[in-house]
Amino acid sequence: MRSNPMIQRGLDSDAYDSEAMTIDGARHKSILLILITCAVAILSFFICTDVNGMPNAYANIFSLVGGIVGTVLVFIMCFKPTLAPSLSMFYAAAEGLFVGSISVVFAYFYDGIVQKALILTMLSVVFTLLLYRQCPDLAGKIRRAVMILTLTICATYFLGFILRLFGINFILNGFSPIAIAFSIFTVCVAIANLMIDYDNIAIGAQAGLPKYMEYFFAVGLLVTIVWVYVEILQLLARIAQSQSE
Repeated sequence: MRSNPMIQRGLDSDAYDSEAMTIDGARHKSILLILITCAVAILSFFICTDVNGMPNAYANIFSLVGGIVGTVLVFIMCFKPTLAPSLSMFYAAAEGLFVGSISVVFAYFYDGIVQKALILTMLSVVFTLLLYRQCPDLAGKIRRAVMILTLTICATYFLGFILRLFGINFILNGFSPIAIAFSIFTVCVAIANLMIDYDNIAIGAQAGLPKYMEYFFAVGLLVTIVWVYVEILQLLARIAQSQSE
């Protein structure tokens, strides 16, 4: 019934208080977290860029700290959703550090790639939202397939990570046509997860989940949006590199 693990945890929550969450409340929390992420990302981008436009020493530090802190906070909120109102903004800031710092690296090697990735990410969010409003039943029909494909992608990434530790070149890494095709596939699955997130927020509101779940669902949506952005960045980089070779 759910593909995003953050959303799954929220729907399984059995802790209720006097006030129930609403779709509008989750929307407002989502916008707030996205704005925090964008603000920190912009600040991080400029801090991590030297006078020549190259990534400086802060780029690696910010990406590492942002990635680790963000991952830890997500796991904490998964096991303790009641902490979402307190931790969600810190998570958004951590994601901002991560997104801003890695964007510096991509921008240095591939001119204009960050702007393209941002536009495509925003279009993905808007398009999937409009599609969900027009066809709300579609999310339920693709839910199981999206869940299976998402888990498959996670397993593939984990396999690639293990192979890299042993110095083995994974076929889905690099800039080969196969790697580009897999990247396109991953972007499509990530975007499809947005539809599932919207649907899960609606289901959570209908189920009368507690008010703090608005922050929890907002974090889940932010997780997917950042994933979409990063995957689009990688796809555009692979396409640009393959064309230059």
